[in-house]
Amino acid sequence: MIRRLCAALVPAMLATLVIGQPVAASAADLSPQYVQRSARCPVCGMYPYRTPQWTAQIVFNDQTASSFDSPVDLFRFLGNMALFDKQHKPADVGAIWVADYTTKAWVDAKKAFFVLGSKARGPMNDPNLPAFASREAADAHVKAEGGKVLAFGDVTREVIKSLAGAHNH
Repeated sequence: MIRRLCAALVPAMLATLVIGQPVAASAADLSPQYVQRSARCPVCGMYPYRTPQWTAQIVFNDQTASSFDSPVDLFRFLGNMALFDKQHKPADVGAIWVADYTTKAWVDAKKAFFVLGSKARGPMNDPNLPAFASREAADAHVKAEGGKVLAFGDVTREVIKSLAGAHNH
């Protein structure tokens, strides 16, 4: 009787351990999330859904997300998270996404190329930082619209402050 009970329970227990393990060990899904029509930018209050070529997003390790109406507001948020988000800290940022200005496809912001000083105007008709998936696309934008190409790490607080209007909203 005990042997039969053990013979029945042990495989079930092992299956639970084996099946349960990958679930517990799996990483959070940090892929970009759909931007709801009602989502508001935590920096300026605008609706990112309305400007898909400018949209940016942070996906936190808890799988919640904040969507932004532009790369400038994304960088403003990252520069002062405590002001805009009382629930998360910089260590909670799992992934940072920006929309490619031309294709509107999501791009890992840390691998994207941003154009500073082009004729392209952001959602509030202010200078902004159109983002591109490739250096070639960013260079083509510079050729057509002016400006200079920056990598993610080149976008400093000083760069954000230098953009006229970036501090007005």
